[in-house]
Amino acid sequence: MISGAASADCGLLVVAATTGEFEAGFARGDGSNSGGGSTSSSGGVMCGQTREHIVLSRGLGVTQFVVAVNKLDAADPAWSEERFEHIRQRVLDFLKENGFKQFKERKITFVPVSGLTGVNVVSKEEEGGGRAGKEVEEEGGWKALRRWYKGPTLVEALDGLMPAKREFEKPLRTIVTDVSSEGKNVTVRGRVVQGFVRAGDGIVVLPVGDDANVVHVERGKATKEGATPYSYASSSAPSSGNAKNASKEKEVEDIPELQNCALAGDIVELSLSGIDPARLSPGCVLSHPHPSLRPPVRRKFEARILVMEHLAVPIIRGSQVLLHMHSIDVPAVLNKLISSERRSGGGGGDAHGNKPRKNPRVLSGGVTATVEITLSERLVIEESNECKALGRFVLRRGGDTIAVGLIDKVLS
Repeated sequence: MISGAASADCGLLVVAATTGEFEAGFARGDGSNSGGGSTSSSGGVMCGQTREHIVLSRGLGVTQFVVAVNKLDAADPAWSEERFEHIRQRVLDFLKENGFKQFKERKITFVPVSGLTGVNVVSKEEEGGGRAGKEVEEEGGWKALRRWYKGPTLVEALDGLMPAKREFEKPLRTIVTDVSSEGKNVTVRGRVVQGFVRAGDGIVVLPVGDDANVVHVERGKATKEGATPYSYASSSAPSSGNAKNASKEKEVEDIPELQNCALAGDIVELSLSGIDPARLSPGCVLSHPHPSLRPPVRRKFEARILVMEHLAVPIIRGSQVLLHMHSIDVPAVLNKLISSERRSGGGGGDAHGNKPRKNPRVLSGGVTATVEITLSERLVIEESNECKALGRFVLRRGGDTIAVGLIDKVLS
């Protein structure tokens, strides 16, 4: 979940509409909801997984959501508009709560679906045969949904997601997720998070600092015939506008300079020479070799963290945690609590009298705070406004997620 959300631009959140199931997944963890929460390893009651996954995704950089309200055909009554609106409003309010950055409502799409019968997944009508096909033709099937729902299907909602802005002009940052050795060369797989890389380029592998040469670049293969690494595979015949975009994508693919090149956002395989395979591991960062264009490798930084709503044990100075960042995790210590401010569900803290507290003794659930963190080893880290992928992290303790954070300042 953490490594996937860290490399994602958009999220698909599936929530169950059946009575009790949604309430359990959306429980606050304080026993106030009928579903309650599960018991954590440290003896406290955790909040529902739906809430935790939303906070994790938001903290790790997901800016767009498609929320699939599943099992609405099993609600009471089936395909209830009232039940759909109840779930929509609760999830929407939570998504829009104060945090690092509020979600914009236009970037959140809610879609009622039935995974069992296939209603409103690809088509608004039935997609299955046999029992499913008979059920959906009844009055309680897709006809009941069409009475009040005029929005997109799940596939249409996914196709309507806006492409993320890519930072091609910034220095190269590629996060390694897998390493294998092939003959005299080493093959690494990963994601180009900013910049670009071409065959023949020299790079530096951090944090070890070894130099290497890029021999070959292979981008992620398209999964559908006729699709390119820069296009979305469409499930329907292209319209005139789509045909125009397809011609542009074809022009991009025909540029010789891009045949052995990967840009920001690409999943790539790079064949490297001039480096020992033992010096590479998942979590390494491939960077531009010039010293002024390399990211810092440090053990200490200042960050803003968003503490999860319910904590079994509050966070205090000296708390030991496990820091997760993209595909790695390292032990860390919160050695200074600089300030804290309680989040408000409706607006800014000052409007509700929640002024920032300097040098707090503890951090309880539901607060935002500025802290200083020291890692057990040196990592490649950057301020979040310089490189989002290297400036976002998750803190866990005892198997529970306790906070998500953004790096504000890298300390020497």
